[in-house]
Amino acid sequence: MWRQFPSWILATGTFVLGVLVLKLKDWFKTLVDKAAALLYNRLAGSALLARTALRRYTARTYERHQRFSVSFRVDDPQAMDMASVYVPLRTASGFGAGAEQGEAASTLRETRRAVVLGVPGAGKTMLLRHTVLAWCRERYRPEGPPRRTWYGRRRPPRVELGELTDVPVLLKLHTVNLAAMDLRGHLVKHFADHDFPGAGKWIDRALADGRLAVYFDGLDEVATAQRTEVADAIREFMTVHSGCRAVVTCRIAVYRGEFTEDVDHTLRVQEFDERLIRRFLHGWPWPEHLAPDTVEQLLGALRDTPQLMPLARNPLLLTMIAYLYSNVYAGTDQVLPHTRADFYKQVTDSLLGDRQRRARFSHPVKKAVLQRLALAAQDIPSDVHDRLALPEKDVLAHVREALAEQGRPVERAQEVLEEIVERSGLLLAVDNGERYQFAHLTLQEYLAATRLAADPSGLLDRYHRDPTAWRETVRLWCGAEPRDCTEVVRAVLARDPVLAFQCLADAQVVDDALADEIVGMFRERLGREPEGADRQAVIAAFGAVAGDRRPRGAAVFEMLSVFAADGRRAERRDAAVAALAATNLARAADRLAELLRTTPSAGRALAGMGDLAVPALRRAMRQGERVVASHVLWRVRTPRAAVELANFLLTAGPQSRSVEVAYYLADLLREREIEEELRAMALGSGMPPVWDWVWKPFATGNGDRLVTCVAVIAEQIALEWTPPPGVEVDPRILAALSLVDSRAPSFALSIEVRCPALATEMGSDPEEEILRLLAAHFLESAAEDEPPGQTSQEHLAQLGQEYLLRLGLPPFQLSMLALLPAPLRIRAAAVLCRQGVIPIADWERVNVPSRRADTSNTALRRFVQQHLT
Repeated sequence: MWRQFPSWILATGTFVLGVLVLKLKDWFKTLVDKAAALLYNRLAGSALLARTALRRYTARTYERHQRFSVSFRVDDPQAMDMASVYVPLRTASGFGAGAEQGEAASTLRETRRAVVLGVPGAGKTMLLRHTVLAWCRERYRPEGPPRRTWYGRRRPPRVELGELTDVPVLLKLHTVNLAAMDLRGHLVKHFADHDFPGAGKWIDRALADGRLAVYFDGLDEVATAQRTEVADAIREFMTVHSGCRAVVTCRIAVYRGEFTEDVDHTLRVQEFDERLIRRFLHGWPWPEHLAPDTVEQLLGALRDTPQLMPLARNPLLLTMIAYLYSNVYAGTDQVLPHTRADFYKQVTDSLLGDRQRRARFSHPVKKAVLQRLALAAQDIPSDVHDRLALPEKDVLAHVREALAEQGRPVERAQEVLEEIVERSGLLLAVDNGERYQFAHLTLQEYLAATRLAADPSGLLDRYHRDPTAWRETVRLWCGAEPRDCTEVVRAVLARDPVLAFQCLADAQVVDDALADEIVGMFRERLGREPEGADRQAVIAAFGAVAGDRRPRGAAVFEMLSVFAADGRRAERRDAAVAALAATNLARAADRLAELLRTTPSAGRALAGMGDLAVPALRRAMRQGERVVASHVLWRVRTPRAAVELANFLLTAGPQSRSVEVAYYLADLLREREIEEELRAMALGSGMPPVWDWVWKPFATGNGDRLVTCVAVIAEQIALEWTPPPGVEVDPRILAALSLVDSRAPSFALSIEVRCPALATEMGSDPEEEILRLLAAHFLESAAEDEPPGQTSQEHLAQLGQEYLLRLGLPPFQLSMLALLPAPLRIRAAAVLCRQGVIPIADWERVNVPSRRADTSNTALRRFVQQHLT
């Protein structure tokens, strides 16, 4: 025993020493981290640590925006990946047929000054968040491997800043308090909140150099009394820091042209068309137990509910519809709500009914609390800063009053509040729980309207005091219950006829004489309203009234049909056409299809109706209106529209086929959903497989039906080399038609040729001939790297085309090559220079794995697999 004692002591001592070493190591790590954090906080804004601070700012900003918070998805756990849910918004600059439309994000990238307008829930904030996230994503890849410090601590992947231009700052204007600090101070605070403390000096340099992109979000959410002051401060910012990008968002009904003279573009966020609705729904995280065709089921339900389809065109409301359908309606025989107010009722009732946990408080009690809080928030005077949020003590006071009204113990106010926040997502705790606000202003307005259900005089008093703040609430009040709204609508008519017409569209009961007076008033004004928000509101109201199944709706529908067919007053005709489309009725699509030949606006209206218009357009194509109807189907851009175009092209005889339809399908094939739908459709063209090689590299198997479909498309394209305006042919088809010459398989390009413009770009003697392999190497290098000097990719692509023309590439292939986007055109030109014209057999086998080393098609294989597949 005594002999073992020293070894026992040694083992114990070793163990204790090991534990102490580990503790000391952890202590040392913590000490180093605290010292580094202290040093960073003091020196982050210095030139020494500025780029490090910007890396941390980029990473933190990415983390803030990469997840899309859906407040009412409290069980899932309230956030989804932005990339999967976000749908690219479209904007329009101007009004009417002449409005210039484009993709919102690209439009913002191209302008330095812009105002973005939209209705509530149109996606203005999401657009800015996505723009900020896109900037961060270019520099930060969180999926990369973590790094380690010299003392073992894991660190996030490195941020590659690159060139620092348009560093994004997203300022929520309802939090901007100019009495406390100026806009520069708010910028400094924003950077501090995003892991860049003490950024003042760096911000001053960035402002002077024009390296910031400041997004001012929500001018409409600024208190009315302070809105002018905030707008003046933003205008001054734009003037003083003219090199920085500046974008302001605002509700369209609130904007009064504050920045008309200061911005390059005033953009209106467009509502979703059916293609974007479909894209959003396909990105939604549906529960796994639902059927695979849930999206199609919901789209069918929306088409069967004309009054709900306009709501689905609003991103926020579409999010609510997807939530409601996935949690309540999917897999049941229940019918979706038919009105906006009924829809909000279903949403709030569903969110307040927690199906997964037993509720401590009943649904009526929680709804009464929310109604009282909504009214209190709506009642906040317009001159109060940040009027959307209520202080916690005020919230608890209102909760206690609501509990007292319901005969419930007031001492449980805190518990009720916590259950509402934690389980419904309708009410959010902000500023570390010091204040509370509704998940969206629209929900607040609806609940305030229901609180005043039995108090029309109280509603009107509030509306007269602050018409802008109470406009939506008045409309929701009229539609919330089957009550007589005559006196409210009459009072509103005296002040705002447009709002009165909207209320008439929403209300279930209004005196016939008053309704006839309002309809008669706008009957005379139809088409005479100046372009703007009021004109759109009147058209939407006409559509809602005409879509009503009651006699008044039928009479207005017939009136609009007469006006739409009357070409003597073009403005009234076009307004009537738009109003018919706004009904979202199949019979409206039939009426508009009858006007395709004589009324250009009918085509635009039908395109906006989406799949609802497809049956009418199919009949129009079969009845001789092929040119116009096929163009509208192309603009609908849904799988169902593409199938109709393909059916027409494939079932028509060789003499009846349409080059335009072929080009439209070649464009639509770029959409993945449409490609899959066309692949699944039954074919029966009976045409010989002359062009079936075109799609072989992209076929999913020997029986891929797209091979035949694309063969017919290619045959038609070969007859007419110029696509219709706006058509962008699928690059896979263009690559095949530009690289392969099926009509002359033995044709060979020259080995070398003079091309002074390309030689100059390559730094060679313009008088010398350029070998094809040298040109191929130059084009490949330019495609991988930035073009040399000030050369743009488009210019470089044109040089490649000119060189291939001199080499003897046939005109048809040159025409197809010219239709490719510039980056692909450069790469395709490099393939032709390196390999010459591709034989059909090589093109068909380009994606077939080869066991033997075959380097003859390496350039072609790389081009197809990396840039086309």
